[in-house]
Amino acid sequence: MSSESGQEASKKGPQQPQPAAAHTNNANASPTSSSSADGERELNEALESGFRPLTRMERRQLWLREYGEQDVALQMWIQLVEQHDLEIEMMLQMHGLLIFGVMVSTAHYAQFYIDLNEETHREHDPDTADALRKYYTALVPPPDQPEYGPEGLPIVYHYIHMRDVTILSGGHKFKVPYWRGKASRVDAFVVGATVGD
Repeated sequence: MSSESGQEASKKGPQQPQPAAAHTNNANASPTSSSSADGERELNEALESGFRPLTRMERRQLWLREYGEQDVALQMWIQLVEQHDLEIEMMLQMHGLLIFGVMVSTAHYAQFYIDLNEETHREHDPDTADALRKYYTALVPPPDQPEYGPEGLPIVYHYIHMRDVTILSGGHKFKVPYWRGKASRVDAFVVGATVGD
């Protein structure tokens, strides 16, 4: 390495290791190898910049991976609850826990916590009450949310919200007024199930 290239490298700072690329000095090298090298160079530049927007194909691949982890039937129930403001008794099985309760919309879940935080914080700490109101309000999907997103792919509901919840775990029983859980973590569910007394 010449001293000029060494000085130039030190000006640029530490470099990320680059993948080894096959180089040829053959004048008869195919044009496809140079175009793939150009594509690889562009990809490396985009990755080195720290951010680039996802392509349509990458968004689709992410959606397919995410949607593949979902139970389509459970997604249908969540969608019905969210879009039609239904309340459905349900039992969920998640990592050995049994969770009984009434599935409710995100709006009902959020309103419960908005009201609770208003009572708890409004008088003594209004900034906290305002911050919590903004947080819970932001959870609620818009009422006119389409079934399909901007990429033309169905909307995936990430969370389930329930009220009057009883959680059974290893012979212990816990009751909570409202509960929120990841839909992709549900191992099984039963519609209409209630906890025995």
